[in-house]
Amino acid sequence: MNANDLRVKSVGASHIGEMIRIGEETNLSPWTAQGYLDEKKNPASIMLRLVDDENKIVGFVVGRIISGGEIETRVDAEIYNVAVTEHNQRQGCGQRLIDAFLDKCRKNEVANVWLEVRESNQKATKFYEKNGFERVQTRPSFYSDPRENALVMRLALSEPPA
Repeated sequence: MNANDLRVKSVGASHIGEMIRIGEETNLSPWTAQGYLDEKKNPASIMLRLVDDENKIVGFVVGRIISGGEIETRVDAEIYNVAVTEHNQRQGCGQRLIDAFLDKCRKNEVANVWLEVRESNQKATKFYEKNGFERVQTRPSFYSDPRENALVMRLALSEPPA
């Protein structure tokens, strides 16, 4: 299957069970159905799914636009989860999801996109680095089950004003 034959669509409540299943298959840090539903209700949330010609989910991305406050007016975004079914990995599906997420960020004038990834997840780290993300810092013991450090990564979409 070619990733170009797949379609990016928004996530609805009826898709959450399949997202949880894909998350378990790909060893994501687990989210509950309620966690996804709560995220879905947030107007700043970006939740996208990649579907095949039978409308079956082959991957998804979940993140959020984070607006600055009165002092810090810059708009950033965070990626919480990216997952592609094992059968569809290494076929450009993750790239399609990241590209769609970043398109939404650019339309919302996001300056930086942030994420955390398990320190041992070299496959994901290389993927993010290929997409321009840079390692910023390490968060000790950020993940549990198993306990592990997180790499904090950032992609600068725009330069800060001088």
